[in-house]
Parts: sequence; structure tokens; C-alpha cells
Amino acid sequence: MGMLGNSTCSLLPLQKRLLYRSCVIPVATYGFRLWYFEGARNKALLKSLSSMQRRAALWITGAFHTSPSGGIESIAGLIPIHLHLRKLAIRSLYRVSTLPSNHVLRTLLSDHFSLNAPPHPQSLRFLTLAKKAKIKGPLIDVDSSLSHLSDSFSPFAPESKPGSHLMDIFSDSIHFHPCNRSDKHEMYKHVSTLDSVFSSSSSDCNCISVVTDASVPLVGSLQAVSTAHIYRSGWQVSHAKQASGRASSTDAELYSIRIGITKAISLQCDHIILITDCLPAAKLVVNPSIQLSQLHSIQVC
Repeated sequence: MGMLGNSTCSLLPLQKRLLYRSCVIPVATYGFRLWYFEGARNKALLKSLSSMQRRAALWITGAFHTSPSGGIESIAGLIPIHLHLRKLAIRSLYRVSTLPSNHVLRTLLSDHFSLNAPPHPQSLRFLTLAKKAKIKGPLIDVDSSLSHLSDSFSPFAPESKPGSHLMDIFSDSIHFHPCNRSDKHEMYKHVSTLDSVFSSSSSDCNCISVVTDASVPLVGSLQAVSTAHIYRSGWQVSHAKQASGRASSTDAELYSIRIGITKAISLQCDHIILITDCLPAAKLVVNPSIQLSQLHSIQVC
């Protein structure tokens, strides 16, 4: 932190933490994938980074130098550096799955993940299993981890091209109505508005109301459940309930919206009213760019 000089004077602990995470951490971990991979001998480097983070935690909290590292890092709101590196490594591994088929990294991967890209002379597909077991490196980690990824991505989907997004073409036809849940009076007014909108839609046979919800269990070994109910002219005409796997709440809500919207479109209507308690999922469903559960958004768009 000495390079920051006098710019650190009179800073609050929250500002110090922000300065450390936004300026120091990115510089310290730049290019870490060159030395952080399975089987790498990086104990000395991890020790150096841990020492750096301890000094940062002491600087943020102003604690004594004899304070335990784990305690002051928790008080400072800093994730342990080895867990932070693991998080960055996992993200970098799975980011390869979003690359198009003509990317140079695809030519180095094995057949299953190359997407029919022409092989490089040093490609992993030319190595036997025995040779792969002897080689250590980030590329080997990528090739072995992609088999555990269940999501698939479409970098060049027609719906995700700039100017072809659903919100770009039909921006005047899609509206979001957020609700401030912290204000009980405003939430009561919002519920009353939903009741009146649902009642008015019941008199229009060309309008379909879709009510979606999802449930994510607290036990990690159980699957989430997504459900959708479709109403026309005040009557429930269809409903669906599907297991959405061990997904997050937003992904499960996104899947339930996909189920409801897909069913509503098949029933021939001019107007769709979507009622959901997860506004982020409703915004993701009209955003087909590369993201988790991108295929759900593409199916809707």
C-alpha cells in the first residue's frame, strides 16, 4: 500500500477496503493462471499473497500487528486469498465454454470441446491418456473441468446480435413494473394494482396472464422446482411444473418464466401479462447475450 502514498489519508475503513479490492487485488492476481493450476508448486507465491492481504487487513481495520490473520480479514470483509484465487480460477475455466468455435483455444482442446475446430499441432487431442496424466497446466485444467459444466452457450445466436435483441426491436411493447418491498404501503398499492390488472385481463380473450414462481430448497442435494400457471378469460387453461436441477433462485425463476411464456405463445394471444416476484429473472429472460441460462432467454426471444 506504500505506492498509494498520501492518497490514503483520512479514508474510512470502507473506502480502504474498496481501494484495496479495486486497485491492489487485480494487480496482484494479474496472470495468476500461469502459476495457479492443479499440481503447481505455488506455496511460496500463496504465502506472499497471504502476507500482502494480512497487511491490507491491518491497514483497513487499524488492528494490532499481533491480531490473528483470519479474524482481521473477516472484520475487514476480505475473502481469504486462496479462496479468492480458487473462485477466479473456476470462472476462468468455465469462461472457455463461451468462446466461439473459431477461437484459438478451441484448436488446443480435445475433440469433445473443440467444436470441430481444426487441431493445432500441439493440441491435447493428439495426446494419450497416459501423457495427459503427466502434464500439468491451466489448459489441462480447462479440458478436464468443461465436462462438469451443464450449461451450454451460443456466442453467435441470431437473437443475441446487437440490434436484434427483443428489447431493441420491441422496446415499446415490453414494460417492467418493479415494487419496493421495503415500503409496505407501496407494496399494498402494487398488489391492488396487480389485482385490477388481472381482473381487466379476464375480460379480454386475446390476453393471457402468466403467473410464475420457483422454490429452491435449503438442502443442496435437492433440486429446485419451477412452476407456471396460465390464465385466459379468468380461467386457468394450463399449468406446468418442472424440476430445474440444483439451480440458484434466479435461474429457477428464469426457467419458470420460460415455461410460462412458451406455453402462452403456443395459445395464440396478442397480449401477455407476466406476474413474477423476481424482477432480475424477468429482465434476464429478454437478454439473450452470453450469461448463465442463456438458452432459456433464447427460447423466449
